[in-house]
Amino acid sequence: MSHTESDLRALLDERGHHPAGGEPAVSLDAIVRRGRRIRRGRRVRRALAAGGALAAAVTLVFTLPIVRQEAPPASITASRPADTARMGRVPEPPPTYKVVLFTERFELPLIHTERFSTVGAPRTVTFSPVSKYTAYRVVCEDPRAWVVTIIATKSGEPGGTTGRCGERGGGGHHDELSAPSGWLKRPQSLEIWVFPADAPIRKVMKPAADCDPTGCAEIDQARALMDPEVRDRLAAEVREQPGAWAVGVYDAPRKK
Repeated sequence: MSHTESDLRALLDERGHHPAGGEPAVSLDAIVRRGRRIRRGRRVRRALAAGGALAAAVTLVFTLPIVRQEAPPASITASRPADTARMGRVPEPPPTYKVVLFTERFELPLIHTERFSTVGAPRTVTFSPVSKYTAYRVVCEDPRAWVVTIIATKSGEPGGTTGRCGERGGGGHHDELSAPSGWLKRPQSLEIWVFPADAPIRKVMKPAADCDPTGCAEIDQARALMDPEVRDRLAAEVREQPGAWAVGVYDAPRKK
């Protein structure tokens, strides 16, 4: 059964006095105001809960596209030794990378792999591209780990991806329009940051429009990681710690 505010006022007015006929022990207006605050609080909590249910792990792309794929059967090419002797279960990049570019579809083979056993610090992976369609994929022991990749683009501005690593890993690729003009003339590099899943991004990110740092959604946190100052502050917070991950670079000459 529900009651209107006027019903409650009448009931309190009738029963809220002392037997001697004195004033109510608690102000009627105060009780009503408190009830309104409780109702507003419940509405806010319901709205936040609904928003949280809609939030999902996201990977943002700044400049470069992401192509996700089903993981092919496990296999690997030669790779350099692990960066430390303390190695957990290091995931393996898939042997091929599927590229979908408008109506064109093709696969690139794995040409270079590097594995790491710590997160919280930047890593630079250097490789020699053989086409303008060079692709990369980062795979993580913890799918909830945060990953930021930074790679050169034709515009001169850094491009790459940012978001949760995901069950299949995250990555991107170049094409004729995005690869820098000197892409094939020299070795290129890919900068990668991997942070633990519980990294305190909200604590170090700058205030954003419509986003309180204590309650920013996943997409707001992913956007914040595009800022190098935010990444530096986050690295100082989490420090380098154990966490296995690997990166694969994919490429092959393209025939016209």
